[in-house]
Amino acid sequence: MSESSVPKEPKINRAVIDIGTNSTRMLIFRKDKKGQLFRVNKSVRYTRMGQGVNKTKRLHPDAIKRNIEALEEYKNIAEDYEVKEMFIFGTSALRDAENSLEFIDLAAQKLGMKVEIISGEKEAEYGFIGVSQCFDEGLLIFDIGGGSTELIYGQGRNLIKMKSLDIGSVRSTEAFIENDPPKEEELNRLNQNAAEALERVLVDYEAYKPYKLIGIGGTATTVSTIKQKLKIYDSEQVHQSVVTKTELESIIRNLSSKTIDERRQIVGLEAKRADIIIAGTSILDNILKVTGKDSFVVCDYDNLEGAAYSRFLANKK
Repeated sequence: MSESSVPKEPKINRAVIDIGTNSTRMLIFRKDKKGQLFRVNKSVRYTRMGQGVNKTKRLHPDAIKRNIEALEEYKNIAEDYEVKEMFIFGTSALRDAENSLEFIDLAAQKLGMKVEIISGEKEAEYGFIGVSQCFDEGLLIFDIGGGSTELIYGQGRNLIKMKSLDIGSVRSTEAFIENDPPKEEELNRLNQNAAEALERVLVDYEAYKPYKLIGIGGTATTVSTIKQKLKIYDSEQVHQSVVTKTELESIIRNLSSKTIDERRQIVGLEAKRADIIIAGTSILDNILKVTGKDSFVVCDYDNLEGAAYSRFLANKK
């Protein structure tokens, strides 16, 4: 049989969807010739599943509606890409809400889509798997989400320690910020809460120094796009970009001095993230302070890529 007549392996598209506290994201991917992940499409919708959950412990009807609409849109996009398999997981807001089953049942009944709520530890594991495709040395990875922050240490392909904290950009905004722009005492309480939570946990990571500090998720990537003044998100420019503590503090001062409407005009800041970005960057700043680091590296591979590898690519044909 000639080389030209050897049948080619079919290109099978798969998808993973992350229903987060602030946004719902989808990655459509397939395996390349080397067995590695090839990203076909990556999308984000700002659906704010965590609306009010920190106070009420329940999913708001509007949040359920927004997220069902996002899933329906993603289902249609996946069909356009001829996706063969899909994995959908929910994180902090769905973990915390007493009525999460209401949303899960609705997604199943209306859309035929199965949603799995994962633990903070599994979320951290997916984040590490995603990042470990890009780095080999010792890494301390942080993922500041809407409802939680994951801290993960690993080296090479070995995940060594992980912890999920109940501090996040949406949760902290709802808990500490009422004024627009925020008052100094509100920012002080937010920072104190973040610092105390991080200090209790990060002391256990001291033994792993030196390590490279890696940021994944919306807060880290947004800081990079603001720094670079990117009008349109560009994965190649964001991935492995470096942000110094001085640059971050300058960004925080600028954000904190502006109203939400003024922040929406900042180049590089997604308008729907304008109300929670101060809390997210404050948590990030405290991570730098507690670890003693003067910079961090942004990674554009995160728990979506990690879930894709874990569920579909690892040791599979």
